[in-house]
Amino acid sequence: MMAQLEKIKQPTELQAGKLIARQLDSEVGRSRIFKASTAALVKHPDSIFLLHIKTLCQAMAGDYRAAGEALIERISSASRSGKSLSRRQSIMLRDSWRVVDLVARGKMDWLEDSGSYKDLLAKNESDQGSTSDGAAVASDCPNGIVSDNARSEILEAESSLDFKEHALQGRLREDYLRACEREFGEAKLLNGKLKAVTEMLRTGIRHIPDYTESYDMARQKLETLLPEIRELSSRVPVKPKKPMDHIMNVCTFVNLAHRLGLVDEKKRCVAHLVELSKTESFGPRLWPAVGELSKHPEDITTANLIVLRIKHHIPQNDREVRNFLRWANNSGEYQEADKLRARMPKRLLRKEGMLGYVNILQRQGRLKEAIQLTRDIHGELMSNPSTANTFANFRLIKRVGELDFLIKTARIFASVPQPKDPQGVILIAPRNIDHLRRYPLMVLIEMKRRGWAVVPIVEGLLPNEKTGIDEIDIMNGAVRQVVQLKDKADSLMPDVDFHCDLPNGILRWGELDLSHSLWEDAAINRRRYTIEYGCPELQKYLGGLANWAKVMARVLKYADNLWQKNSIPTASVSLFSCRLPDSIFRSYCEKYGDPEEFFFLHAANGYQNYFTNFSTNISERFVLRNMTRAKHVRSGSFPIPENFERYYAERVDQAPAILKDFEDVTKVKRSTGSNTQRSPEAVQVVEKIESWRRSGGKVACAFGKVVCDSGVPFDGGPAHASMKDWINHAIRSVQGSDTLLLIKPHPHEINNQIATFPTEYFADLLEEPVGHNAVVLGHRWFDIHDMKDFVDLGLIYNGTTTVELGLLGIPCVLAGHFAPIDYPVGHAVPKDRDEFQALLRFEKAIDVAPDIKERSAVWLDYMSNESFTQPYRYHTRPVTNKVLYPPRWITDDLQRYEDDGDPAILELAGRALGERSEPGALLETTTSPSTDSNEPMAEVFQLRWRP
Repeated sequence: MMAQLEKIKQPTELQAGKLIARQLDSEVGRSRIFKASTAALVKHPDSIFLLHIKTLCQAMAGDYRAAGEALIERISSASRSGKSLSRRQSIMLRDSWRVVDLVARGKMDWLEDSGSYKDLLAKNESDQGSTSDGAAVASDCPNGIVSDNARSEILEAESSLDFKEHALQGRLREDYLRACEREFGEAKLLNGKLKAVTEMLRTGIRHIPDYTESYDMARQKLETLLPEIRELSSRVPVKPKKPMDHIMNVCTFVNLAHRLGLVDEKKRCVAHLVELSKTESFGPRLWPAVGELSKHPEDITTANLIVLRIKHHIPQNDREVRNFLRWANNSGEYQEADKLRARMPKRLLRKEGMLGYVNILQRQGRLKEAIQLTRDIHGELMSNPSTANTFANFRLIKRVGELDFLIKTARIFASVPQPKDPQGVILIAPRNIDHLRRYPLMVLIEMKRRGWAVVPIVEGLLPNEKTGIDEIDIMNGAVRQVVQLKDKADSLMPDVDFHCDLPNGILRWGELDLSHSLWEDAAINRRRYTIEYGCPELQKYLGGLANWAKVMARVLKYADNLWQKNSIPTASVSLFSCRLPDSIFRSYCEKYGDPEEFFFLHAANGYQNYFTNFSTNISERFVLRNMTRAKHVRSGSFPIPENFERYYAERVDQAPAILKDFEDVTKVKRSTGSNTQRSPEAVQVVEKIESWRRSGGKVACAFGKVVCDSGVPFDGGPAHASMKDWINHAIRSVQGSDTLLLIKPHPHEINNQIATFPTEYFADLLEEPVGHNAVVLGHRWFDIHDMKDFVDLGLIYNGTTTVELGLLGIPCVLAGHFAPIDYPVGHAVPKDRDEFQALLRFEKAIDVAPDIKERSAVWLDYMSNESFTQPYRYHTRPVTNKVLYPPRWITDDLQRYEDDGDPAILELAGRALGERSEPGALLETTTSPSTDSNEPMAEVFQLRWRP
């Protein structure tokens, strides 16, 4: 029926659209839709609507490659048959491809192995009568990235699917900008040129290192339009011919001028919009201006002024509704949105623009209303097959899932009431639903049961449960989703001294230096080690995080003042102790807090991936640790060294048996995988190693890391300022010596499930010529166990390789500050650069623990011990970078908890609140070691018996 209606461009009844939308919300339903649409496509092969919902269901089920190929084939067949697609059909096909590629990105994959590029190239060659070898060109296009010699040919290919999109998502920025520039030159009207400039600033879902070139081109093109923009905004037309076009052009320019730093030109146009709001001919049409201005904090007052002048004009179309609700969201005028819904035309109540009202309902805690409205909007969208928005369809599927998760979370969370006279306060800082589902929600409920008030400081994620104590309750939902404090909180929360210098990568809060956290987020965002802080797009991203950090810092400072005033113990919980804004809680409590009264809890997954070798995407282990008490440790996921020492002492007699249990760990093929024999290049390296050793030389191996995977409060070590300094110093150190240095990149660098489309690799950090004394190995040449046969010394910055080499009895030099803390198994730590060089050149004997094999085995035993990280599943928390979305609760786990309870929940809550301890924790530190100390660990830690 939908396919037939698509042909005549007519909608069906709402209930039919709702039926399809409801099926798309679940895996079982999508399976039904896939089968039904596949069968219907046999009868209606030209239906774009059917192809969209089929490929969407197919992609979400994991078969995104086949879905992408089907879309490309549909585009190609239309071109071959001479049947032209309508503009709407072309947009639907292109956007369907983009959605399927987005699904592939969520699975940490590319949509194709150069598939569509090859097809476009083949078509181009066919059109030109070419006989060149397309396959040879395609073979140079791994992971969907086209080689330089194929680009120009593909760019000229005629296709209904705009190649510009392929270039954007394939990281071919030069080609993408060339296409945008061509569109700018071909545009006849101002709105077309402004659209082309806007397109220049688009970023792909897989980032590139630096977007400065894009901003420069956009700024240059926009400046050529300034005379026309100034003419446009110089006066208010008395009888405008196209007032809506006039407003939209000014609004688009305001957005571009804001992003590109044309401050004076933006002010001119903002003032012009204010003048337009005084006239009756423009006033009713100014809702897009309100929506645009409200996005910028400095313009919110102006937006409010315009609203006062035009609010008697009820929005009359979906675009106006969308912009009114954008203003209501950004300004916090939620009641105005409620009033609009009561007054607006019924024909708009289920349009896509009402999604802004869904956000407001969520922030108000009206979750059932929110999910019902979302389903109504989805049903309306799917009821018109000829105009279905494919992006909105995908977004609505996820939105329903999010709201369903929030509804269930609210019910479960409210099962234990908020204490009215709390004995302590737990501040939690999730900023969105994805963050919320990563928190130990069942443990937080247990903390409420024990009399601690759990206070989420960001609105709209958990029920707003009051304690009855105004000073505490003001922190509950104090931060709005637009990164601003609510009015009352803003008047009570103290200001904080933040210094933000993004072009130089500097962020400070008073005496706290948060610059390394800034680097951590930049590295993760750009998937690289070397950061171009001058990139305007990166500054926008980091600036947003800095704003979050500042507003949360105000709440934290207020909580500190409250604790000092009322002596109510306060703990803050966050997920990312080394990333913004979460790291402010650790840093502040470390400097100004108290381990018993005002402290930071790190909530983290257990060290599951190492033992399961990424066989599951859902985390099933959890740890919750007071990091203010253990400030010398970088993460809750690793043992506290003192606890490990006690644990080892208790098991020293069992150590040989434990070693036998874990001796096969090094035989896991994390690098070579299914390879059955060595590559010729690897064989040549083995021959060089054997020859080197026969001549009396020694072999050291430096083990690399995924360069954006740091996760430390600060970088460096006793001998080196950074990982890059370390590896280049190692190369210099071996030159002219009898040491052959092997440099082994981490195999995860080429595993997108872990590395997530890196833009820089460990080998890219090498600035020193490797020379005769060094060799860079391939990622898949050797496993750790192979090292036993030809490596005399391991060089490690930080990583679990420390333990694996310890199992093999290979002595190592640990360079990163946190390496001997994370892995206290007894390897050597250099006191300075000279000692590092002497050890590497074998001019100084290395001193490691004589029982290093046993200590390494017991470390693994500790990490795998059920008593260290606790079993915890309950809701889908990702353990890899793969996207598991929307989040969901696991019914079987909840039922088991209801029937039998869960001692792991009690244990986690007890440890967090100081009632229980981790394995081996019969000792505790009275003071944490200095971060720049080079003393032996036994002398640094001042231990005493726990009473």
